Amino acid sequence: MRRPVLVLGLVIALLATGCSRPQTKLQELPTGPLTKDEYVHAFEVSAAGLAPKYGVGKALPSDASAADQDAHVVALQRLLRAWAGRLAGLQPPAPAARAQARYVAGVRSFAADLDRARAALARDDTKGAAALLSSGRIVSAATRAHLIAARRAFHRLDYDLQDLDSAPVKVSSGPDPP
Repeated sequence: MRRPVLVLGLVIALLATGCSRPQTKLQELPTGPLTKDEYVHAFEVSAAGLAPKYGVGKALPSDASAADQDAHVVALQRLLRAWAGRLAGLQPPAPAARAQARYVAGVRSFAADLDRARAALARDDTKGAAALLSSGRIVSAATRAHLIAARRAFHRLDYDLQDLDSAPVKVSSGPDPP
């Protein structure tokens, strides 16, 4: 089984780097209404410190048991849900509120998508779980729609959010998702 798998590797990279500076400490996020620059900064540091807190980012050995892999996926789900909660607590400028809501929904949805890998691991199907994760098939249509719509909205508003396009779903050309 490849480590780190494609989808998890991209998410972990995004969450572990924050503003491209590895940080092991959670940063306090601002409260109240934010300016565009304040929001961009808060968004970029919102994930800093979450990976070490939840024990995500360490490569599993190639012979990791299904139970160990499941524990890793559970930790990733907790991390994603914590990150979504931190993002949801930010108060962006009004024009970016819908984009933020869609992005948060996409992160939460991606955490739920990982239940499919857990189901495979519960059947001791480590190859099936690896195939789901490494191919990107783990990402549901709802997750994809939320993340793409959020990214497009942030881009239209000229929000320069570092690493926004390096998470599991790339922005593609074509019509906006619902």
